[in-house]
Amino acid sequence: MDKKNENMEKSQNTEPIGENAYTQDERDFQLNKISCPSCGGVVDITEDQDLAICPFCRHQLSVVKESLDFTIDKGVLMKYNGESREVEVPSGVRAISNTAFFSQNTLRKIVLPEGLNELQGGFYGCSNLETVILPDSIENFPPSTFHGCISLKSVVLPKNLKNLGMNAFYDCLKLTSIEIPPMVESVETGIFMNCESLETIFCYENTEFGKDYNFIGCDSLVSINVLDSKTRETVSTKRIVQAEFGNFKIIEEGSDTVE
Repeated sequence: MDKKNENMEKSQNTEPIGENAYTQDERDFQLNKISCPSCGGVVDITEDQDLAICPFCRHQLSVVKESLDFTIDKGVLMKYNGESREVEVPSGVRAISNTAFFSQNTLRKIVLPEGLNELQGGFYGCSNLETVILPDSIENFPPSTFHGCISLKSVVLPKNLKNLGMNAFYDCLKLTSIEIPPMVESVETGIFMNCESLETIFCYENTEFGKDYNFIGCDSLVSINVLDSKTRETVSTKRIVQAEFGNFKIIEEGSDTVE
């Protein structure tokens, strides 16, 4: 075989270098992204890296293998791809997309990082989720944040929270108590509907409860404890009295005042 034909045969048998050298699954596994906790820039990492340098601010990043379970785009967690029961979202993530944890049935506990300030969606349908640790930087809950989280037992709402979206805790069957932060002034439209184990709600003097199906299905709820914003001591107690479907009465303890 002459030299020319030999080179042609080698060329035909050699795998191409670059994008076509790997299958799509291999490329997805080898390349992922993390968000820089210093500037929020998105840094490409490979599976075997332990350290990376942010090209934007030169911050040195320690690459955790667990971060390969997350698809992150410009500081937004787009999708959790792992199967762990307990998940800690990487620092530097500033927002959670509405698809990130949708109906993730393996989750038992999730910890969100400080600095995260936007929930574009929540944890709809995470039926085995029991505990959520939320940063105080979150100010708003979108509608149905924990809708269908039937195993949710424990959640401490961020102290800077201002708004609870409608149906935020709809069908949280195992939630037994909750404290509504002082900056939340209005609780409307089915926030706690079908929370059948909910026994106690703690709130502050400025909190108002609407009459749109908030407590339908809350068969264990009998009172709301109103706290002093400075001492957090109970200053009054309100009884919940179910009336006709869709309505309820809040009665100040020790009086006949009805809200």
